[in-house]
Order: sequence, then structure tokens, then C-alpha cells
Amino acid sequence: MKIRELLDWSSKSLVRSSSPDIDAWVLLKFVLQADDSWLISNEHAPVGSQDEARIRELIELRKRGVPVAYLTNSRQFWSKDLYVDSRVLVPRPETETLVETVLRIARSFRSPDILELGTGSGAIAVALSSKMPHAKMTATDLSQEVLAVAKINLQRHDCTNVNLEKADWFSGLEGRRFDLICSNPPYVGRNDPHLEVPELQHEPQSALVAGKDGLDAIRQIVSAASGYLHSKGWLILEHAYDQAGDIRAMMNNAGFVDVHSEKDLSGHDRVSLGRKSE
Repeated sequence: MKIRELLDWSSKSLVRSSSPDIDAWVLLKFVLQADDSWLISNEHAPVGSQDEARIRELIELRKRGVPVAYLTNSRQFWSKDLYVDSRVLVPRPETETLVETVLRIARSFRSPDILELGTGSGAIAVALSSKMPHAKMTATDLSQEVLAVAKINLQRHDCTNVNLEKADWFSGLEGRRFDLICSNPPYVGRNDPHLEVPELQHEPQSALVAGKDGLDAIRQIVSAASGYLHSKGWLILEHAYDQAGDIRAMMNNAGFVDVHSEKDLSGHDRVSLGRKSE
């Protein structure tokens, strides 16, 4: 088949995808190791039999709901190309709101000491490190396999100011204090209908689901965070669009001050934060 014919076939095969044309284009670029301009100018070029077979294989996997990022082992976040696979969640655009909030708050510290809980792919750590090479950062995760993925991305982007550590939230960090603690923890309820979306069924459930109401992990973090923050230090958390009120209440009850939420590009309260009192 020619490139144009294979693109048309791929798009039609992915009709149930939310973006069949984009998915087909990305997968073809990946297999042919080509850029946009080359594909456009060579749409009538024939595709080799091995490449065609590989594209058909990937299209079949995509039809089953496997995220494109897992098929290409690549995802853009904060203009950085990250390695991802099924060990970690695919980074979401809304998480950039968390990065922006941390960067803004960090300006009040000369050389901030930052802790990221549950780093996953390392997307947040990479983004923060690229903008704050002067900061000292610790990024943790419970899984050694997940930390292996984060290590790939930190090395790829030369993030020498980030230290990876295995920890279960604050377990293993006793006696340490930070200027900022941030996290994009699991926040989906176990019976949330969104979990039926095919793509989510291929992502690690432990990084998505946090109890019946989705707030179990956040409760753990908020209740313990003050003991790991310096005076006037900040706790900054990403959450679901409808959880901000509950999380602000948690932070207020835990003694945090200046508690408020930040909106994502869709206008939803996506990040809530509070400062440890003096």
C-alpha cells in the first residue's frame, strides 16, 4: 500500500477512537521514523511490507484501547518528550497546571527544597527541573519499576538536581523538611464510570484509584504533610474537577492557611494548595 492509502485505512479502522486521524498519523510517523513534512510530500510512496505489517499490528492494539503513548513509548509534556510505558500513567495536559502553580509559589524561595510524591513517569520533576535548575528536588514512588521509568526521563533531560527515592508517601522520609510538597496522586473513586474508558483500563489502576470516593491518598498526604514542611512551606495537590471543596476543607482542618484552588485551562478547579502556618 501507499502512504496515503495506509493512512486512510488506519483512520477508518480507528473510527471509534476520539481522534482517528491523529492516531493514524502519529503511528505511521512512528513506524516510518518520518516527520510531518516528509509524510505530506511522500504520500504516494509505497510502504514496505514489514512496515505495513507493523502499522497494522499497532492499529489493532489501538482499536483495543491501548494508549498511543504506550505504542510509541512517547508523550509530550511541558514541551518535553518523555518515555512512557504501561508501568506509568500517561501524563495529562491538565497536570501542567500543577507545574505552573509550583513554579509560581517557588519564586518566594531563594533555593527551594521540593518534594514530589508519586512521581510516576517523572513528568512533573522533569518540567520543574527544567525551569528551576537551582532547586533541590526529591521525587518518590512506591514502585521500583516506576522509578526506573522516571530515571530514564530524568537522564534524558539532564535533570541532575532531582534525586529519586523509593517511598510510600511519607514513609521513609521521617525527620526531613521541605519548602514545597507537591503531588498528582491517584484521585479516582473505585466505581467511577470513567474507569470504563478503554484507555484507562490499560493504565496502572494503583495510580488512578484511591478508595471509594477517590480521596484516600489525598487524605493521607494532607494529614501528614505539615510534619514534613518547613514553617511557611506549601502543600500543592492536583485533583479531580469536583474535589476542590473537599480538599480545601481537609487542608483547613489540618491547620493550613491561605488555602485556595487554581483552575486548569478548561476552567475547572484542578490544583489546591495551602501554606503551613508559622
